[in-house]
Amino acid sequence: MPKQGEPQDQQAPEAEERTNFSARVRVSVRKRAKLYAAGHDVSLQDLVDAALDEYLSKRNA
Repeated sequence: MPKQGEPQDQQAPEAEERTNFSARVRVSVRKRAKLYAAGHDVSLQDLVDAALDEYLSKRNA
């Protein structure tokens, strides 16, 4: 995750405003997501955003 003042990840969508979104997930899913994010140098926030966007896009939502 970039430090304050550092540029955002270049794979992130254009500078669209973000909002808080809270959801409960299984412990195992959270662990897998954190490990994937750390191993691929992406923030957990960007990973969840991309995953949810892909899921919704596949369903024309």
